[in-house]
Amino acid sequence: MKKITKISLILALAVILVITSACNSNNNTSENTNSSGNNSVKDTTPAKKSLKIGTSSVSIDLAESGVAPLEDMGYEVEIVVFDDYFTPNTALVEGSLDANFYQHELFMDQYNVSKKTDIIMLSPKLYQFYGGLYSVKANSLETLPDGGKVGIATDASNISRDLINLQSLGLITLTSEPRDLYSVLDIVDNPHNYEFVQSDHMKYTYMDEYTFLLGTSNTMAANQVDPTKNRLAYFPEPDNALGMCVMPANENEQWVKDIMTAYTSEAARAYVKPSSGFEPVK
Repeated sequence: MKKITKISLILALAVILVITSACNSNNNTSENTNSSGNNSVKDTTPAKKSLKIGTSSVSIDLAESGVAPLEDMGYEVEIVVFDDYFTPNTALVEGSLDANFYQHELFMDQYNVSKKTDIIMLSPKLYQFYGGLYSVKANSLETLPDGGKVGIATDASNISRDLINLQSLGLITLTSEPRDLYSVLDIVDNPHNYEFVQSDHMKYTYMDEYTFLLGTSNTMAANQVDPTKNRLAYFPEPDNALGMCVMPANENEQWVKDIMTAYTSEAARAYVKPSSGFEPVK
């Protein structure tokens, strides 16, 4: 019995030595692969395991939509929310973010020109917001009452867009003289005697004070107003589609490809509800 035990012990020690030797051999092979580039053993460990993606307070749902798919791929994801539209780009350029998802290409291009940066937007673009005419005093354009206040934007470019949209509906007529941007002074026919009031986001909270208002879906959703309700006209904004942005040096990295796989997935699309104020780019 003792002899058997002794032999067993010797055999056990021999097995341990063989296993230890094999492990050391594997470790050396892995180290050699990492240092010399030998492809005999493939290292499948992701080079990057954590991601920081910036967004604005208006676009949180979009940024969160791809988190679960990325986590399923083995990434740790942090969504960083900013209260302004410039800092997410600054953080991306400085390297404290890996990507950001909140802006359209025109805004990105203007930022790049003004800051002499080279942020890029990945393809495809993912979501778009839209404009609309909203009223709680009518259920169709034909039943809108005459007179009263009409809420429009407060900045020049969006005021011009609102007026062009109203003209497309036949509610006003603008001057035939070409303009880079139209203002209320360019209205030459106002047959319903509307009073045009420049109003900020508070107009969404007090819709009953307006005959109707012009709004954008994303800002309405940010103010807890469902942009799919009380909408009498729809103005798509395909030129203002939002996309994922990175620095050009990272464009071909695997983690960037994984980000796009995650954010274009069915799970991500299902996460973004119509009430969020965004719709997938068709």
